[in-house]
Amino acid sequence: MKTEYLSPRACAVLALAAALLAGPAAAAETEAVTYTLPQLVQRALSLSPPQRIAQASVGLAESQRDTALAALLPQLGAGVSQTRQTTNPATLGFEFPGLPSLIGPYSVFDARVKLSQAVLDFARHSELSGAGHAVEAARAEAEQSRERIAAQVALSYIQVLAGEQAVEAARADLVLAEDLLTLARDQREAGVASGVDVARAQTAVAQDRYALSEAETAIASSRLQLQRAAVLPMDAPLALGGQLEASPAATPSAAQALDEARGHRAELAAIEAALKQADAELRAARQRRWPTLALFADYGQSSRTPVRAEEDTYRYGASLELPLYSGGALRAGEDAARLKLEQQRERAEDLRQQVEQDVRLALATVQNTAEQVKAATATRDLAGRELELARDRFLHGVANNVDVVSAQASLARARSQHIAALAAYQQARVNLAAAQGRAHAFEL
Repeated sequence: MKTEYLSPRACAVLALAAALLAGPAAAAETEAVTYTLPQLVQRALSLSPPQRIAQASVGLAESQRDTALAALLPQLGAGVSQTRQTTNPATLGFEFPGLPSLIGPYSVFDARVKLSQAVLDFARHSELSGAGHAVEAARAEAEQSRERIAAQVALSYIQVLAGEQAVEAARADLVLAEDLLTLARDQREAGVASGVDVARAQTAVAQDRYALSEAETAIASSRLQLQRAAVLPMDAPLALGGQLEASPAATPSAAQALDEARGHRAELAAIEAALKQADAELRAARQRRWPTLALFADYGQSSRTPVRAEEDTYRYGASLELPLYSGGALRAGEDAARLKLEQQRERAEDLRQQVEQDVRLALATVQNTAEQVKAATATRDLAGRELELARDRFLHGVANNVDVVSAQASLARARSQHIAALAAYQQARVNLAAAQGRAHAFEL
């Protein structure tokens, strides 16, 4: 069997063609998609499993409310039966001479439509009211979940932006350290510097390489956290369109922030609905001692078989029921409902205090971090000026590079502090928005 081989030139041509064809597709696969913060928040709110679970809880509460409502609406049903039976007339009170002790067997057919309606049932009405408040609470909890997810995405977004700046600063520090190492070597060759100066510069380069590696590790972790929060593919590249150095926003007063929080915090709406639900459940527990009134009616056909001895029959009437003794179950249910209401009242009061604490702490943090940004910016600028002066002195042989390396380290610290201050300020703004119930509307 003869085997055909391609020449090396033909293989090269085929490989080049394949590379040209695959190049655009590969580039498209690795191209990063740029996301803004609102885009990621909306994506997370629509795809996040916790939000889907919260929405399912709303649907469950609505179903339970509809079940409670159905018990107060007319109940209509139909039934058909065909039996073959015997009867002992003595059990029905028929005992006289000549009557057989056993009648049958005989057939009985019955087809009937049944209708019933609860007319007076205060406990069920209160249960329906409580189920309606449970729906309100579930919706408020779903909104609370939205706020929590939006805040988490915003904080992760800011962390990624800070990580990107930290990587850029670490690279700039490394480039600067390598430039200073080159300068130290040149100065040693010129006889101005010593080998100690070169070794000191080499140490600074090694330290900056380590710092760059740390920054790259941190940004990788921050990106994965953001991709997880925003339900993004974790193996796809990610680019962000926001800026960490946003202009300082106007900070509301404590009174304004508290009013905003009281009007928009979903937790407060949820606890108010839970209070109303607990109050309705207490009313229902008390009203289970009250009488209930219902109407009923049925109409159908009775016969031996579906086509023999047919007769139309009916029944209608009313039933009045009053519980007299339940073994203590009614009292126990009422006590449990009362305790639950007291618990909800305590939770509501604690939550109101927690909301006020959140708002005041967030306001103080925003104000303090804004001042930290100003101080960190001034420190960074002064550290850059200090490095320029130290480098000029070393370049002209006035001093060794101790001052240069020290100034370089100060600049690196100042850059890190500036980035950390910017991130802390933006995160404080997110926390303030979350404390006011407006995390979903936060923008850089």
